[in-house]
Amino acid sequence: MAIMTISLAGVGGGASPASDSPAQGRDSLWLAPKTERGGRIAWHWLADLVIVAAILRVVALNQQLWFDEIVTLLESARAPLARIVTTYDWQNQHMLYSILAHFSIRLFGEHPWSLRLPAVLFGIACVPALYFFARLVTTEGEALLASALMAVSYHPVWFSQNARGYTGMVLWTLLSSTLFIRGAREGRKKDWLLYAIVAALGIYTHLTMAFVLAGHGAVYLWLLVSRSRTLGRLPAKAFLPLYGFFGATFLSLALYAPVLSRIFARTIGVAGTSVRSDWASPLWAIRETIRGLRAGTGAGLVGILIGAVLLVAGLVSYWRRDRFLVGLMFFPEIFTAAAILATSHNLWPRFFFFEIGFGLLVLVRGIMVCTESAVKLSGGRAKLGLELGTVLVVLMILASLPMLRSAYLYPKQDFQGAMQFVEQARRPGEPVVTVDVVTMPFQRYYGRAWPRVDTRAELETAMSRDRPTWVIYAMPIFLRAAHPDLWETLQTDFQIVRVFPGTLAGGELYVCRTKRPENDRAVAR
Repeated sequence: MAIMTISLAGVGGGASPASDSPAQGRDSLWLAPKTERGGRIAWHWLADLVIVAAILRVVALNQQLWFDEIVTLLESARAPLARIVTTYDWQNQHMLYSILAHFSIRLFGEHPWSLRLPAVLFGIACVPALYFFARLVTTEGEALLASALMAVSYHPVWFSQNARGYTGMVLWTLLSSTLFIRGAREGRKKDWLLYAIVAALGIYTHLTMAFVLAGHGAVYLWLLVSRSRTLGRLPAKAFLPLYGFFGATFLSLALYAPVLSRIFARTIGVAGTSVRSDWASPLWAIRETIRGLRAGTGAGLVGILIGAVLLVAGLVSYWRRDRFLVGLMFFPEIFTAAAILATSHNLWPRFFFFEIGFGLLVLVRGIMVCTESAVKLSGGRAKLGLELGTVLVVLMILASLPMLRSAYLYPKQDFQGAMQFVEQARRPGEPVVTVDVVTMPFQRYYGRAWPRVDTRAELETAMSRDRPTWVIYAMPIFLRAAHPDLWETLQTDFQIVRVFPGTLAGGELYVCRTKRPENDRAVAR
C-alpha cells in the first residue's frame, strides 16, 4: 500500500504545524502552538487513499437492506420531494440524506446500492476531510496515517454502506471543525459564513449535529474568556464567530421550518417518548461499544484495553499542547451524551460515530507518543521511536483489511434468509405471523401478507389450533420491554427453529414455531 512509503520526516508525537496564514497574530482568538510548519499538501498520497476508500466501499454494496434502510426507502426516498421536506413522522428521518437518496434512485433506479450511494460518497469524502483537519493540528505524517485508517477501517466502511446520514454527519463535523479553527485563528468572516452553511447542512442531515454546534459554542466562550484574561481586553474580531453560530441556527430553522412542530413532538414531546429498555442504559452502551470494537477490529479484551491506553496517551499529548483543540473535538460528544441521558433516549453507540475521525487521530498520536517514550527510556533515538510508531500504524492499517470480510459476506439483517427458510420449511396451511418492527419489511417491501401481532391475545387469535404456527421477530431487548406478555408467550409456547445473524448488532432475525411433542419430526436445520 502506498501509505507504507510515507516520509517519516513529518511524523512526530507532539508536533503540530502552525497556521500558514500571515493574518494570525497575537490578537487572534485562537493561537496555534509554535511548532514546525506543515509542508505542501500530499496530493498524491491523498488521491491514493481516496481511491482505496472508494474501492472498499463499493464492494458488496448491493446487499439486502436492513430495517432502517427499508424505512428510509418506503417512507422517504420513494416519496415526492415536496413530501420529503414536509414530513417528519419519526426520528428515522434524516432529511438531507432522504433528499439525496430520492434523487439517486430516480437517476439510477431503485437498488440497494443506489439508495446507499449518498452514504458511500459521504464516507469517501471523510478521508480528505480528516486529512485537512489534521493538517491544522498535527504533522503531515500523522494526518496521512489517520486518514489511511479512516479509509480502510471496518466501521467507516460499514457505515458508508448504510443508507443513513451517519457518514454525512462525520463529514460535516470534520468540515465545521476545520472552519472553526481557521476562523478562530485567522479572523476571516468568510470562514464563519462557510461554517454556518456546513453546520446547517449537518443539522439537516441529523439533528444530533446540533450538539456539535453546542460543543463548538462552549469552546468559543472558553477561548473568549481565556484570551480576554491574557490580553486584558477582548481580542480583535472576537464576535466574528457569531456569524457562524447564528447563521447556522437561522439556516437550520429555515430548512426545518415545514416540520418544526413535528420535530418537537417526535423528540421531546410525548409522541417521541420511547419504551424504556436496556438500550437506554449506559452499561448496555458500554458493553455494545466493546462488542462492536471486537467485531470490527478482531481484538480481544486485552487489545481493546491497550487501545484505550493509547487513546488516553494521545489525548494527554493533545491536551498538553492545545487544550482548546481537545475541547473542540470532544465537547460535542459530552453534550450528546448529556442530552441523551437527560431525555432517557436510547443510548445507541452509532449516535457517537461522528467522533470517529477525531478518535483515529488521537489513536495515531497515542501510538507515536508511546513508541517514542519507550525508545527514549531504552536509550534510543527519538526518531527511531517515530519510525517504530509509523510501522505499528501501518500494521494496523493492513490488519484492518481482513476484518472487512464479514461486512462483505453477510447482510446487516437477513430478512431474505428468514423469509426463504420459512417458505420452504412450513407445510401448507401453517400460519406465519410477524412481531412489531419486522412486519413492515415483510409486508410492504417483500410483499408477504403475514399479519402483525403485538400482544398475547393477538398471537393466540392468529395461532392455528391443529397446525404449527410460525413467528418471526427481531430485537428481543425491545420486545421484552415493549410487549412483555407477548414475549412471555414466545418463551413458553414456542421454540426457536433458526436464528439468522447479520452484521447489525442485535439485528438477528428469530424464526420460531409452536412447540411440538418430542417424538414429532423436527424441522431440518
